[in-house]
Amino acid sequence: MNQKKGYTVLFAEDEEIIRKAYLNFLSYYFENVIVAEDGKEAFELYKKYNPDLVITDIVMPKIDGLTLIKMIRQNDDITRTILLTAYSEQEQLLKATELNITKYLIKPVRKQAFKEALDRAISQLEKINDSILSLIGNFSFHKKDQLLMYNGEPIPLSRNEQLFIYILTSEPTCFFPIAKISEQFYLRYNKDLSNDAIKSLIKRLKKKLPDKLIENRFGMGYRILK
Repeated sequence: MNQKKGYTVLFAEDEEIIRKAYLNFLSYYFENVIVAEDGKEAFELYKKYNPDLVITDIVMPKIDGLTLIKMIRQNDDITRTILLTAYSEQEQLLKATELNITKYLIKPVRKQAFKEALDRAISQLEKINDSILSLIGNFSFHKKDQLLMYNGEPIPLSRNEQLFIYILTSEPTCFFPIAKISEQFYLRYNKDLSNDAIKSLIKRLKKKLPDKLIENRFGMGYRILK
């Protein structure tokens, strides 16, 4: 990490001296660093800022670190998490096996170990960003699974509707005429859809989606809006 990353990091620690030390360290690597004094404040800040990475101690007032991550994971599998723990708390890590934690570190944390954990979290975030396209509003398209999401929840679409969205997101700044969409269905998926079939598909799809998600421009075709 030779330059600051544009990710938002939330660091939760109840001890002021440790909190300030980590803030200085993290601010060297990340553009946006938020700190919380306890688990309750951390969750409120998480909801407000939607950080890319959450780093939390296990033992904290009001809400402990494991509970904080469980609360985050109820609706969010994307945010990366690093858990700080003392040797005496290792048995609690058995509860963390299903929480998709990037790394847990034993305190006192060595600088090199912390940097390696941050590198791992950043690598995971970059892979996620490559596979998820953020769209207008609170929509996103998960390319790997071909899922259109709204506020983290999948929108039920037919297989052809999913493929149509995938075609538009392959070149999100470009307009796709009906003829090109038909061609892509055939080349990518061996589906021979007529122009009328595609128009009907788009008509049904637009009823499920806000008007502004898919733009139709006369003489140019369709595109999805970011």
